[in-house]
Amino acid sequence: MRLLTALLALAVPAASFVASAKYHEPYEGSRIFWDVNSKKTLFPSGNYARIIHLDDGRLMSVAEAGGGISVSYSSNNGDGWTSPELIVRSADKVPYAVPDVVQLSDGTILVGFNPRPSQPFSEDRHFGIRTMRSTDNGKTWEGPIFIFDASHIWDDGCWEPSFIELPSGEVHCYFANEFPFKQSNEQEISMCRSFDKGLTWSEPVRVCYRAGTRDGMPSAILTPAGEIVVIVEDNGQPGCHGFRATTVRCTLEDNWATWVDASSPNRNMIFANDYDKGFISAAPYLRQLKTGETIASWQGDHGNRQGRGENAFDMFVAVGDADAKNFRGVSEPFGLPLSSHALWNSVAVADDGSVFALASIGDATHGNAINVIKGYPMRGFEAGFGTPEIDGSFLKEPWTVKNASQVLMGVKTRNRASMDFLYDNDNLYFFGRVIDREIFTDKADNDGIFIYLDLENACDTYPQNGMFRIFLNADGTVDFSPGKSNRWTHAETPEGVEFVVKLQRNYYDMEVAIPWKALGLDTPPVDRLMRCNIEVRDRRADELILETIPETINRQSWTWPEFRLNKDAGAGVEAVVEDAGTEAKAAVAISGNELKVCASREIDSISVYSPDGSLVAEQRVDAHHTGISLPGAGWLALVRISYADGDLECAKVVVR
Repeated sequence: MRLLTALLALAVPAASFVASAKYHEPYEGSRIFWDVNSKKTLFPSGNYARIIHLDDGRLMSVAEAGGGISVSYSSNNGDGWTSPELIVRSADKVPYAVPDVVQLSDGTILVGFNPRPSQPFSEDRHFGIRTMRSTDNGKTWEGPIFIFDASHIWDDGCWEPSFIELPSGEVHCYFANEFPFKQSNEQEISMCRSFDKGLTWSEPVRVCYRAGTRDGMPSAILTPAGEIVVIVEDNGQPGCHGFRATTVRCTLEDNWATWVDASSPNRNMIFANDYDKGFISAAPYLRQLKTGETIASWQGDHGNRQGRGENAFDMFVAVGDADAKNFRGVSEPFGLPLSSHALWNSVAVADDGSVFALASIGDATHGNAINVIKGYPMRGFEAGFGTPEIDGSFLKEPWTVKNASQVLMGVKTRNRASMDFLYDNDNLYFFGRVIDREIFTDKADNDGIFIYLDLENACDTYPQNGMFRIFLNADGTVDFSPGKSNRWTHAETPEGVEFVVKLQRNYYDMEVAIPWKALGLDTPPVDRLMRCNIEVRDRRADELILETIPETINRQSWTWPEFRLNKDAGAGVEAVVEDAGTEAKAAVAISGNELKVCASREIDSISVYSPDGSLVAEQRVDAHHTGISLPGAGWLALVRISYADGDLECAKVVVR
């Protein structure tokens, strides 16, 4: 009887499992795909780096570095940066810290910072907020300009400025402020206003305050709906320990006439449910994506870093909606080992929609170097129209038109994986390159790539008809598993599937053609919304790592990104095609109707394509630099540079 009872008890979950398969509202919103090859050191040491895109097209970075506040510029969207330049040196016994930067509507650049007196304190040296000001795109600077002074002692100081400009031209400077609370350890967020582009500033007003706690580290944006939203550290959220990234907000019309207290509906922890109550989210930063969505970053102990202390804090990023709510898709841009930390982070949005993550990276024994990495917000994937030759190479058409780099992964494995899709009337095509210095092909769990497809947009919680799991094995085989009755069911590899793997010393390339008939379709589903998921499996000598897209579950297609076929698709994510160890990229520019290319090594040939893949011009070179004439103007040129050593680069230029 006891055995029968136990068996019945075990049967209940199985029955429940079968009944639970059902439609689920699909995941909405972008996720960030970080390009691990773009990681570079921006400042050799320092903290609190920020980036903005200037009106003249350059990127500008500012940081607490070099004995004061330093800046660096990029004229090629972050591929290269100028040497750091000190714009204001710290005063005697008063280090300048925590800069923020904004360019106003008239072109004026403001760089705010926080004087922080060293001990022993004296009454002639106060904690304060100041700004430097440039009206000539950073060539010259005036200042420091006074914004606010707190006390001369640490316990009653002020901290961390953040700027925004309102549509009226009114400029706000937000900062954390202990000065009003001389008899306690409390802190509020205050704000000063400027009506003359940062030359003079008002007395502070209160923005938010939770009695008995410490609101801190503000970062402000203005949403499309006309709300001022400030993300802050809040260490008083009920049920939480430590700091929690929290937004406070008001309308443009209110403009902080009413400040936000602890019980206000305008105070919201960015994870509104219990999702993040066990994790620290300190030093938050907030920006708006070109999609209209918002992006928040913070430092903390999310995931396997929980409870390991500040020396193990990493930087995390999540994507919210246009109102800076409903944050999801948490990613870890730098993917650091547990022995390292990423602190005092920020995010920035470039004019092309890409994003930058910045943090001071070090460990318990080494100081912080400011690193930057580039990412791409994407709601889903697409397959452009084209018929490649299945030979395991993406160095020829039609892959070269898109650079075969629509999808970038590798933060968790710390090995770059670049992937892309094509389709024609007969097949769906996929190409992937994975950097891997130890490729396993003789084990049960070999290296390889999982592709998941939901061709019906079923958005189910378990695998069903019309869903497929396809594993591209580094040993050259394909594991084809259709969905059926809540499970992945193994099937023989369908007739017509072509799969080629090319194994190299430190990477492998995969190319596959999957007939539409093998997926249960007679014609390509051009007008259909579908879903697709990708996982990269990295077998190592002592562990198995599965790289996944943020917040996806491999059996639940409602969590997968959208997937569409696009006959008119142009190039995907801009990326340079490069093998591991490729040298510095070539400089590509347009002068009149001439394309100029200059490289540090010998070029073999240059090919120029129009966005539809047509060859426009081609030239043999046998030199380090050359020029090639182009027809007309007002179009996007796709440039392929072949080097004498066999390497290849691809770039885009606008022919004006």
